[in-house]
Amino acid sequence: MSLKEALASKRFVVTSEIYLPQDKSPEVYLEEIYNLWGRVDGLRFQPFVADAPVSDSLSLCRLLREKKFDPVFQVRTRDRNRLEIQDALIHASSVGVENLLVFTQDYRASGDSLQELMFFHVDMGKFFSVIDALRKGMDIHGKDLDAERTFFIGCGVDATAGARVPDMELREMEQLASGGAQYFITTPVFDVDQFAGFLKKVGRLDIPVIAEIIMLHTALEARLLARYGGLNVPEHIIQEMENASVKFDASAKVTLKLIDSLKDLCAGVHIAPFGWERKIGPLIQKIKRLAPD
Repeated sequence: MSLKEALASKRFVVTSEIYLPQDKSPEVYLEEIYNLWGRVDGLRFQPFVADAPVSDSLSLCRLLREKKFDPVFQVRTRDRNRLEIQDALIHASSVGVENLLVFTQDYRASGDSLQELMFFHVDMGKFFSVIDALRKGMDIHGKDLDAERTFFIGCGVDATAGARVPDMELREMEQLASGGAQYFITTPVFDVDQFAGFLKKVGRLDIPVIAEIIMLHTALEARLLARYGGLNVPEHIIQEMENASVKFDASAKVTLKLIDSLKDLCAGVHIAPFGWERKIGPLIQKIKRLAPD
């Protein structure tokens, strides 16, 4: 079942991401993480650097398809023009990748000034104009292509404000929804009550929301995310990681507790294992048993 089908079926979905170690070939690495097969509804590669070559990411997505995963191609519109995005999407379609996770902006730390807004070369309207043209079998100049392109589009959104979502962000989410976004994936969630407030505020958009869950490695990491990442990490989670003798076991326990609290609130979760991707297969198997019938 594809990610699109899983969301349409209303079952609790689980997606994840993987990082290609610099000392591994893609083929060897995919064999090592094959325990994720059949346990995730979507899988995406996360490049080590923000501006990794598009061709590399898409080559890895192609390998995922060959291994019977449902790959998700991550697209950022920052510092790119419409031609670059069009070429990336045509290439994605040519290797059979239809799932897109789009970040139309990097999250702003503060302010809504014109200078900040102008830094993003392709805004959401321009991005969806590229999508609309490709879906009609044309390029952005109206020239006919060899075929129509179909995409299933998710968009990244910021949930850190909880119920106090800024009006500007709500308008942006409305524009994403009207432009063609089919689900949202949020910034990392640790505070379930805060996230519930966010969902209540954006519920009128009637679009599935997937919550990102970061698997913590240390208590220090949790404190840094709270202090510098703008995330509300409850103290009891920090203490669980502080007192843990086996960090993965403690992180897995925290993750499962969070997901158990989220399963009746949102459409699913996206797990960011940050190096533990070889170990999370059994954890994800438990999550499936938490999903509603």
